[in-house]
Amino acid sequence: MTAAEFQGLSAVPAEAEWFANIDNPRTRRAYRIDIHEFMGFVGIGRPEEFRTVTRAHVLAWRKDLEGRVLSGTTIRRKLAALSSLFEHLCDANAVTHNPVKGVKRPKVESYEGKTSAPGRRTGAGAPRRAGDRDAQG
Repeated sequence: MTAAEFQGLSAVPAEAEWFANIDNPRTRRAYRIDIHEFMGFVGIGRPEEFRTVTRAHVLAWRKDLEGRVLSGTTIRRKLAALSSLFEHLCDANAVTHNPVKGVKRPKVESYEGKTSAPGRRTGAGAPRRAGDRDAQG
């Protein structure tokens, strides 16, 4: 790496660093769409303008997302993308706080512990069936 290339890296915006650190291509694509959507909603044209975002902007965006009847999972992901970006900006000392922190996100039903078989429970507390082996074998 040349000295000029090394110096040029210090000019990379913290927002670009955050995005470059997302490994999963699907997550990268979804987060890119989510961040651009937020930028359009609040009228941000340049990465430096993230420093002007307040909690009120985030709450207004959430209300807009809810008004479009998006699934709770989609709204949660969009807010997670924005929050992740702001956490990185906080770590990089580019902003003083994360305006997404503490913003309530829609509840999403958990399928943990559920099976596709009606009436059958799994895990601790499930009724024992004939043929189940003891933990000791």
